[in-house]
Amino acid sequence: MDALKRNRKNDPVGIGDIIAGLKKTTPLGKQLELAQIWERWTEIAGPKLAPHGHPYTVKKGTLHIHANSPVWVHRYGYVKWDLLKKVNLMAGHELISDIFIGLASEDPNPAQDKVDK
Repeated sequence: MDALKRNRKNDPVGIGDIIAGLKKTTPLGKQLELAQIWERWTEIAGPKLAPHGHPYTVKKGTLHIHANSPVWVHRYGYVKWDLLKKVNLMAGHELISDIFIGLASEDPNPAQDKVDK
């Protein structure tokens, strides 16, 4: 019945439906999906691993993670595919296709983190 109502031009559509449609069809929607990685990082990486690295950027479907030390780069490497799986399960589809783990700079400032297409 809802689908029939929405096919007519003069029928009102809820703001939630409008936002859900925009999230699926616009670049802003993809950015909001990717932002969930930062927001839910502790849940994705786990409480023991999350403090030792953070998502830095997403470029061409690859999530770049910066780890605090070479030891943590190695540790993140062990769970790379588990992290990828968790992110994609969280999104409900393939949001990222690979993960690259690098060493964080001397000034780890998550405020400078960014998301690229």
